[in-house]
Amino acid sequence: VKRTAKLYAFNMFLLYPFSHCIAAKGDIGASVDLSLDGIPTSYQFFLQMVFCMLTEDFLFHCSHRMLHRPSIYPYIHKIHHEHKVTISVAAQYAHPIEFIFGNCLPTAMGPMILGKKMHLTAIFAWYAIRNIESVEGHSGYEFPWSPFRIIPFGVDEAYHAYHHSQNVGNYSSFFTLWDTIWGSNKQYYKYLETKDKEHAKKE
Repeated sequence: VKRTAKLYAFNMFLLYPFSHCIAAKGDIGASVDLSLDGIPTSYQFFLQMVFCMLTEDFLFHCSHRMLHRPSIYPYIHKIHHEHKVTISVAAQYAHPIEFIFGNCLPTAMGPMILGKKMHLTAIFAWYAIRNIESVEGHSGYEFPWSPFRIIPFGVDEAYHAYHHSQNVGNYSSFFTLWDTIWGSNKQYYKYLETKDKEHAKKE
């Protein structure tokens, strides 16, 4: 727990702000118009959140899949997988290289693409949504009231918990789409079928 807390603190309170300062170079690249005309409408806000989720999910899937390559995994991603049964702080417990290129960059790419089209308040909301989703996904609890459960093709806590316990497949963050297209969640669904059959036999 101490080791996890130390690396979490380094990533979140030092590396995270520093990486954003370097990327911004004095220009946050977003609209900061605080007038009523400058604040995005509910529709604009919704579309921007969906765009950021889709962008992050695709890039996270690709980077996560690459981090599981045998030539890379032992040196970087293995640290994150020290938690076979996850706790919330494990969400950001990662090698600094993974934290920047596997976590921060996919999350920041949506706002970077939208630039001035995205308001600063929407960016803060997006970062909050992404962090809440990640923390919940590593919490070890399946909350029936979670808003992430109603997302079409959405990923729940059990989906990512399987990835940590078995260290295979289920590479995506928000959606099952890319795992399904590339077949990296087949073992997970076979696992669920086996559990259902065992449960049926017991009954």
